[in-house]
Amino acid sequence: MTTPADLPTRNWCGTSILALPEHSYAVQGAGGLAALLATHPEARVQLLGSRFSYPTLIDGTDGLAVHLRSIGPRILRLDRDSVTVTADCTLGEVWEHVREWGLTLPVCPPVITEQTVAGALGTGTHAQGLGEGLLADAVLALTYVAADGTEHTVTAEDDEFGAFLLHLGGLGALTTVTLAVRPNARYHCTKYTTSGTELRDGFTAWNHRSAHVKAWWWVEEDRVHVWEVRPLAPYGTSTHPDCHSTTPHTDLNPLLEATQARLGDDTGDHDNDAAPQRTVGRFFDYSDTTGDLVEIFRNGIPAPQINMEVGVPLDRFDAAAADLHRVIAASPFRMHYPVILRPTGPSRAWLSSAYAREVVWFGFVVYQRPDGSVPDGSVTLLRDIQRVLAAHGGLPHWGKYFDADLFDLTTLPRFEEFRTVRARLDPQGRFLSPRLAEVLGPEPARSATAG
Repeated sequence: MTTPADLPTRNWCGTSILALPEHSYAVQGAGGLAALLATHPEARVQLLGSRFSYPTLIDGTDGLAVHLRSIGPRILRLDRDSVTVTADCTLGEVWEHVREWGLTLPVCPPVITEQTVAGALGTGTHAQGLGEGLLADAVLALTYVAADGTEHTVTAEDDEFGAFLLHLGGLGALTTVTLAVRPNARYHCTKYTTSGTELRDGFTAWNHRSAHVKAWWWVEEDRVHVWEVRPLAPYGTSTHPDCHSTTPHTDLNPLLEATQARLGDDTGDHDNDAAPQRTVGRFFDYSDTTGDLVEIFRNGIPAPQINMEVGVPLDRFDAAAADLHRVIAASPFRMHYPVILRPTGPSRAWLSSAYAREVVWFGFVVYQRPDGSVPDGSVTLLRDIQRVLAAHGGLPHWGKYFDADLFDLTTLPRFEEFRTVRARLDPQGRFLSPRLAEVLGPEPARSATAG
């Protein structure tokens, strides 16, 4: 158990302080965490992974900020059906290791894979594809250290398994995770640009004909860039696009140039090699691609930003998109980046908007200036967007920016069960951060015989 001076105490991009250095600890595995809990029996513990979550959710200034560090390898075991890793293993490490053996996880990788496995599960990380839910839906078992310092194992056969699949860091500290694997495969990604009208008319159909669909919608111009991804198979079969192009398409370039210029005006940085501009520049001269899902989708460029995402029931997409179009068109603030659309299938995670239903995740980005500020009107627009999507049954992504007062989280079918489990496992609230306490509300009353 150490308190090194170089422990990270800010979020990943350095714009927000998360913890005080003198209250920050690195602990080695379950034994190190148990010792820390015993040494500070009254302290609240805030777990910090790769620090990608929105800062208020991982505020570590009140209590102990804990960084779990593994002893030895982070990949513990691999066979043809599963891989077991330490909780501080990154998603990138997992995928790269299993791909070396011709395997992959049964879900798409997210665009950012520097997240730790525990952090990705704790916040509801997902990609896209109606045949899958969250990353958490690939989990077969996990171990965690409880508030009393004891270590436990939870499997899919346990009644409370779904609570741990999106745990918010509030149930204990994950130490190991076992994920399903399957043989890796190659896919073809067809890319094209179309209109907002075609998006609203065809989005659901696109998702039922392709394994994975991701779209970027420039709402003000009502133009949409689409990726449809299907498994590779012999030409002439129903799963392979018989005609595809590797010739670069330039039809999107004028819109990209205008977006980069607007972004530069708002942030004060017109360098197109800067990270925010490069996120837009990836779409210049686009063409179809072929590869496995990691090669196709893992293309994120981290840049200081406010990142917000709301999951809306897929059967409400048309109406939600129409209302969103009106809200954004009426705002004086122009978006820095197109709205990102990523559908997923039903999830087993109790606290996910995708629990037991198909959803489309509407994603929004506002890039920050070098001093961490954001342009006038941007936060107001994000609030208006949340309000309109909440009216269509939308619920927030837990690891990103959201205004909790705009959402009725009790509409999650297992919300009260999660709160009950959390209170039972951690009655003193040692893993209950101020932000989490605010979002979850007052703890359920415990009976005289409880605990």
